[in-house]
Amino acid sequence: MDEFKNSEMEYESNNRNQDSAANKDNEFERPENTEGFNSFADQRNWYADDFENTVRNAVPKDKAILVYRPKEKKFRKLFRHPAFVAVLSSVVTCVFCLGIFAATYKPPVVGSVLPQASSSQTETMAGGQSSGEITKAVNVLSGDLTIPQVYDKASPAVVSILVQSQSNAYIQSQTVMSSGSGIIIREDGYIVTNNHVVEGAAKVTVTTIGGDQFDASIVGTDERTDLAVLKVEPDQALPYAELGDSSELNVGDMALAIGNPLREELAGTLTVGYISAINRSMAIDGKQMTMIQTDAAINPGNSGGALLNMKGQVIGINTAKSTGYDVEGLGFAIPINEAKPVIESIITNGYVTGRPIIGLGGRTVTEAISKAQGIPVGVYVASITEYGAAEKAGIQIGDVIIECEGQEVTTVDEINKIRDEHKPGDQITMKINRAGQIKEVTVTLEEEKPQTQEQQQQQQQQQPQPQLPSDFFSWFGW
Repeated sequence: MDEFKNSEMEYESNNRNQDSAANKDNEFERPENTEGFNSFADQRNWYADDFENTVRNAVPKDKAILVYRPKEKKFRKLFRHPAFVAVLSSVVTCVFCLGIFAATYKPPVVGSVLPQASSSQTETMAGGQSSGEITKAVNVLSGDLTIPQVYDKASPAVVSILVQSQSNAYIQSQTVMSSGSGIIIREDGYIVTNNHVVEGAAKVTVTTIGGDQFDASIVGTDERTDLAVLKVEPDQALPYAELGDSSELNVGDMALAIGNPLREELAGTLTVGYISAINRSMAIDGKQMTMIQTDAAINPGNSGGALLNMKGQVIGINTAKSTGYDVEGLGFAIPINEAKPVIESIITNGYVTGRPIIGLGGRTVTEAISKAQGIPVGVYVASITEYGAAEKAGIQIGDVIIECEGQEVTTVDEINKIRDEHKPGDQITMKINRAGQIKEVTVTLEEEKPQTQEQQQQQQQQQPQPQLPSDFFSWFGW
């Protein structure tokens, strides 16, 4: 019995110890400010249940929930709403896609009507000879191709041009046939060639290297740069040439010429040489031009053909060569960078826009001519364009221009250089000598536009002949 009591007392003691330990773990720290608490609270530790009941009794029932339960934030509820989650995910996806598109998209050059040059390891522009299919170029790490690869890439885009024109021999009119070369520059049938190839043409026929033949129309010509653009109407896309960058050329670079020398039977002839000079200033048919010089063989019939680099890109349009029994290896081509804006303007407008024109034709009066004919040194006005800028300014045939914009001028090229520094609508001042009297005139420059053949014939018929001494033009070598 005593054992049982002892055991019971020991059990109660253990329970008290456990309760005491539990109460110690659950007690809260007593707040520093105990004002307002009852005396019972001052004499013992607080427990969670006691705190809850005390606070609940001290706060009105309508406010108790705000004190007892923390307020849940509204944005957390918003994130749990399915509609908001769907909208947010859509916005994030769109922003991500737009970011990738903006990083990878390369917009085309604004305003260009010509295909853009590809990198050295992309598709070639010229394709199958007669099928017009685009073929792949061989990938070369250096970017250069072998000579056969350049020919395979570019030759399908070089065409033969046969021109039929009328020539008046005595009383009877005769048909004259001539030939040249051209380069397909767009798959829809635009072809660039030289102006002198198609000048005066009554009919133009284009033949591809694969034997396809088309009748071509002349879109526009530019005598100043000796360029012309033709158009054919193919049934399917044509292989076209890749235009390069002539500003990257160096003397000593290899150059390949493809064209149709002498006659159509020799179409597609390849000649190989080097770039002999760049930015060579040449006077061709009275026009001052900047040319690429090459020793790649260029012969009559090559005019309008392609001068290529080792990537198979067109860097020049073959135009002329120096001839003579003691001349060899002097060929010239129009740089493609100078040809591009002319080609684009012709395709878009039919002519080269934005060029100023004075509207007169002049001849240089040298010191020798001045002494012999008793007229001042300058530029003799030999012709006037009807209703043109010069006529409106009061300039007459027989006047001698001695100053332009305050600068003394002795050649037509000097006047043209000053003119080309302005744009249509600008005004320039000129001093002229008219029968010994000095006059100053103001010319409002107009835009140069091509004349039709009918307008040219009418102008020639209506143009009065200058009153000059009979031996005047002998000084010009006429």
